[in-house]
Amino acid sequence: MEKPLNVETDPNCDLDLHFDIWDLEKERFFKLFEKFPKSQELAERAYLLRWGELGELNNKLSSEEELIQEAKKSIQSINNLFPSDELKNPKIVVKYGNDKLRLELLSKADSISTEVDDELCDLIKKANGEKGYNAYFFLSEPMYRLSSSYTPSNWILWTLTDRTDIDPYTPLLKLYYNDCDVALTNDGVLIFKLNNEE
Repeated sequence: MEKPLNVETDPNCDLDLHFDIWDLEKERFFKLFEKFPKSQELAERAYLLRWGELGELNNKLSSEEELIQEAKKSIQSINNLFPSDELKNPKIVVKYGNDKLRLELLSKADSISTEVDDELCDLIKKANGEKGYNAYFFLSEPMYRLSSSYTPSNWILWTLTDRTDIDPYTPLLKLYYNDCDVALTNDGVLIFKLNNEE
């Protein structure tokens, strides 16, 4: 990034790292990732999110059935990784509302990906050893800063795992771009679609 290196600065507090990387042109942006495992895949996913070249990832899902199908894809992936009675054929409900209702409902629920989120660094360490583990902690905050959401961040970092057969975050990313949260409640799975016009 052609900035002076201050080894005393914790990467989690380095605002130059968190924000300025997103202003780099493509060649320099990709060069930043060269020292990480799976550098090309990491850079490609991060670049896609930065510049919005997302193809089908941000297609509008126009029906409740499409929302439910994407949620089911993620649930299946999560169950393949961490089988859970709560996510075994859960009842799925779609609700619509404004920010106030969103906060009210989600405050009583957890993201369906919570267990995968919590285990992501260990999955990465298993696949890429200490280098992958360190990459996760170095990159997690700047990846989060791009959109202030862990779903896009974890979608990028999933490339550091060895689970190319499973990707719980791609369906969740599609739902994220359709203003949806997917949460586990006492009654099953809630898909909450933000609609501030209501």
